[in-house]
Amino acid sequence: MMAKAGLTIRSGAVIVFEGLDQTGKSTQLDRLQGSVDTGSTVFAHMPSGFTTFTERVYRALEGETPDEKPTSGLAQQLAHLACHAESVPGLKRAAEKQSLILDRWWWSTLAYGWYGGPVKQSGLPESSFRELIDTIWSPIKPSIVFVFLEPHHLDSNNAPGVQAGYRALLEEHAESAVVVPMADEEETYSFVTETLLDRGLAGRVQNR
Repeated sequence: MMAKAGLTIRSGAVIVFEGLDQTGKSTQLDRLQGSVDTGSTVFAHMPSGFTTFTERVYRALEGETPDEKPTSGLAQQLAHLACHAESVPGLKRAAEKQSLILDRWWWSTLAYGWYGGPVKQSGLPESSFRELIDTIWSPIKPSIVFVFLEPHHLDSNNAPGVQAGYRALLEEHAESAVVVPMADEEETYSFVTETLLDRGLAGRVQNR
């Protein structure tokens, strides 16, 4: 049987996928998950996390009918952060013992919650919101953040200001962030994997 090329993620690496909805993040995460040793790499989606609590809160936030989720934008973002706070200790352990790949990080909270409007409109100061986020997420230090900014389809979640928020965060964290060019699935996967290889965050293995 012909060997199938795969990847191994460097122990201790923290790789984050961020960006707008409908940009191909989930597709690329699925491709990556199919290529790496899942025994040594932990994949986590935020805010659904690992626990029954975080999964139930996430389902409520994504509810199909209005009475299943908060009507307050501030309440929605605080619920996200409650899930993050519940998950971070487990994420920290994963990063220390294995490698960690995150589907969304605190950038989503700021881009959709603050720059997208609902938290800003609530009257909570940005400094207070950021301080809460920083307190929760300070134990997790990313090795690289892949940022997807070009939606392939329209999505109502991509409110005005969200993309501008991501671009502002990119400027603040230029040392760790990489913008993913808009391309087809195969080209994007090649870009992601080659970037990981070039930065020493991944190596090639042969799975027979």
